[in-house]
Amino acid sequence: MSVLEDVLEEEYARSSRLLDLMEQEIGLLPKGSIRMRNIKGHEYCYLNYRVGDKVKSDYVPTAEVDELQAKIERRRALAAAIREQKRSQKQIIRALGRVPDVD
Repeated sequence: MSVLEDVLEEEYARSSRLLDLMEQEIGLLPKGSIRMRNIKGHEYCYLNYRVGDKVKSDYVPTAEVDELQAKIERRRALAAAIREQKRSQKQIIRALGRVPDVD
């Protein structure tokens, strides 16, 4: 096996480990987005997310909005990173002409 193949296999294994960690973390973070509603002249925050075909809304106390927004942004960043890792893995598979063994 050539040095390049060894490097590509090591990178694929590293990418797989990183992908597993990111998928575990994204599973702990909330889905959806925060929406403001004006009800009788007062602003209220709700977390909107999908469950199957339905859109659910949960009230979010004002004190928790910033923390929840940070978690949602982290989820979006992780989703983008996961897509990038999967794209990278596809390129490695294409370069090697096979799926590397990940132990």
